[in-house]
Amino acid sequence: MYDCLRSKIVIVTGGSQGIGEAIADAFHKEGCSVYNFDVRKPEEDRAGICYIECDVSSETNVSASIAEVVKRSGRIDIVVNNAGIEKYNAAGEVPSEEWDEIIGVNLKGSFLMSKYAIPHLLRTKEGVILYTASVQSSMVQKRDAAYVTSKHALLGLARSVAIDYAPYIRSVAICPGTILTPLQLWCARQEVGNDPEKVERKLAQWGRLCPMERQGKPEEVANVAVFMATSYASYVTGTCIYIDGGLSSFIPESAPGQEKV
Repeated sequence: MYDCLRSKIVIVTGGSQGIGEAIADAFHKEGCSVYNFDVRKPEEDRAGICYIECDVSSETNVSASIAEVVKRSGRIDIVVNNAGIEKYNAAGEVPSEEWDEIIGVNLKGSFLMSKYAIPHLLRTKEGVILYTASVQSSMVQKRDAAYVTSKHALLGLARSVAIDYAPYIRSVAICPGTILTPLQLWCARQEVGNDPEKVERKLAQWGRLCPMERQGKPEEVANVAVFMATSYASYVTGTCIYIDGGLSSFIPESAPGQEKV
């Protein structure tokens, strides 16, 4: 338990499932008041986590939702920009409306949340903004152009906020790798269809690509997000933290003269 987080006011976007749900739950366990901004209502109400319907790509929605949090709680201490979507297409094949949708949620949504939260975070003089980027902020998967572009850009946004608003706001990007979430299940089904055995094999295959030889858990990302928001990470800003089982450091090739494993 981090006593320094007790009673903090936290907003998590995309907190109804997957990594966002785990992050919201983790902050709540630390004694924080947590607001979940999402277009999708959680499947069940979670005590201590207040759901506010919000499309983060809409400036009107974001402005009104942040104002509602301040009205209820009086301030904002921590913002976790986690909401994100992914659809597969190469750059030459992405429909313009699909590009706009992905960039709108993943990048513009994080910008709008930051824009409207920053004045409130400055008042605390120790505000924190976290951005859920991706291992694909530095690596590229085939046929994923819009998503990859949005996640690369999030690193620039996180660093810009860190430089522009230091020392009163810390800004950090967390970069998950292959994490077992509903989005990951959807991605697997896009490749192999809905057969449960094929999906399971695909998920296991992706896990074996990591040196840790497994997929990560949402809770493992949430643990890092919570720590980054504590006073124990008070000198960490303008950087990215990879939570990827070593994937971003691994070249999946054997050395010369050795057989591939």
